[in-house]
Amino acid sequence: MYLFNKMNRFLPLVLVILVLLLSSCSERSEYGKKSDYEKFGAELTDSTAPTISSVSPTDNSTYKSPATTIAVTFSETISTSSITTNTNDTTCSGSFQLSSDNFTTCVKMSATPSASDNNMAFTATPKDNLSGGTTFKLRITTSAKDTSSNSLVNTYTTNGFTTSPSGSGTIKGSVKMDNGSAFSGITVSFSIYGSTVTTEETDSNGNFNKSSLGLGMYTLAYTETNYLTAIQSGTLATNNQTLVAATQTMLSDSCSGGNISGKIKDAVTGNALSNVTMSVRSGKNVRTGNTISGKTDTTDSNGAYTLSSMNPGSYTIQGSKDNWISTYFNVRSCSGRSSKNSNMSEELAPGSMRIVLSWEGTEDFDSHLEIPCTSGTCTGSNAADKSHLWYGVNQGGVSTNDYHNYTDIVSSGDNVTLDQDNTDGSASPCGSSCGPETITISKIRSGTYRYHVHAFDRAGDNTTHIADNGTVVQVFYNNDSTNFDVPSTVGNLWTVFDFDIDNSSVFNTLNTMSNENSDGDIDDH
Repeated sequence: MYLFNKMNRFLPLVLVILVLLLSSCSERSEYGKKSDYEKFGAELTDSTAPTISSVSPTDNSTYKSPATTIAVTFSETISTSSITTNTNDTTCSGSFQLSSDNFTTCVKMSATPSASDNNMAFTATPKDNLSGGTTFKLRITTSAKDTSSNSLVNTYTTNGFTTSPSGSGTIKGSVKMDNGSAFSGITVSFSIYGSTVTTEETDSNGNFNKSSLGLGMYTLAYTETNYLTAIQSGTLATNNQTLVAATQTMLSDSCSGGNISGKIKDAVTGNALSNVTMSVRSGKNVRTGNTISGKTDTTDSNGAYTLSSMNPGSYTIQGSKDNWISTYFNVRSCSGRSSKNSNMSEELAPGSMRIVLSWEGTEDFDSHLEIPCTSGTCTGSNAADKSHLWYGVNQGGVSTNDYHNYTDIVSSGDNVTLDQDNTDGSASPCGSSCGPETITISKIRSGTYRYHVHAFDRAGDNTTHIADNGTVVQVFYNNDSTNFDVPSTVGNLWTVFDFDIDNSSVFNTLNTMSNENSDGDIDDH
């Protein structure tokens, strides 16, 4: 009787423990541990569809062909048998496809994509070299499945990457000390898409010239003991192109930082532009990549900006404003305050172009534009071949020195105007009429345009005044801007570029320096 009563006393406690144990067993599988049910062979079903984690080459990038491997990484382990591609012809078949014509045809691959990283990553190489200057898209179809036969929910198609164009070109430039004298023995390295391909040293005149470079976007690094390493970007876009890099000034590694300031103006009216957002990147002519964190400003009612406490070095500054085309300009910071002004253009109508000449000194430089024109279709001198727009002509009945035009008789809206003709550059002091010189082409016509810069007060002189005054030509076209940097060469006439809309709307960079006494004869160059 005593034993029975004792058992009754502990029975409720035993029942509670059993209930807790049974509850724990039934919940283990829910949290990832195997229950007895699963131990006897019944596994939980995977119903999660795989996704694409990354692709290479990345979207909207440029890669040097032909060494291009296509890679895709999934979110989970993939059945290798489901990753197939066409190795026989250019038909778009298989789950792994690469195309340059929106999948009308596809690139033939050398072999079935190879797997790695626990069958989560797959790579494939084209059978033949990819064509240069071409955009390719990658498509992964819903035939791709994980090991539980779950397919991609939707076909995955990239925006595409672009191979560098076929051909070769030359990059040349000059390096100077901070006092303006030539700097010999500077090592210049040439890198394309992250890989250094060659190096060159500046000669006794501080010049370098590297030919037979493959086309593409280059980074130039200038190095010398006791000097800050300088970076500059440039693109060889067309076969046989010669790219003139902006003259690089080497800064001592003892330079201290400072503020960078200046003003932004309307390239047509010369009025100050407020509410322009200013940002900055390291290096010269660097338009892509991350901007420097915390180094921004917005122009005030006078168009003024200040970028405070900048480290010593060379920079590219970008000015952006709604409904205006972004401006880019180079500036350097060393041991104090640095000043640099720039100009912006409102967005242009399709087919319009604006050319802006700016410089830093107080010299008088002039714009000269040769305009395609056949006899009987437009007014002006040289109508039998080309018209020549410059400050000394007065066409179309306009009687002011600040505004000239050539009017196509067929279309009265087809004008070329000299919007500003100021005699001084942007350097202070130069009064209220500081540059730039601005030409606007309201409608690009068929034929070749040629643009020159002439040193008016140095006509006929064997001079480097154009090269020594930080002269830059900025062209606004198709709501983008292109900068042309002056070569460090003797001459009072800089022939900058040709432009022909019938030739793929590509600028043909000339960058030649010569001497000319007469303004009226510049169109002979």
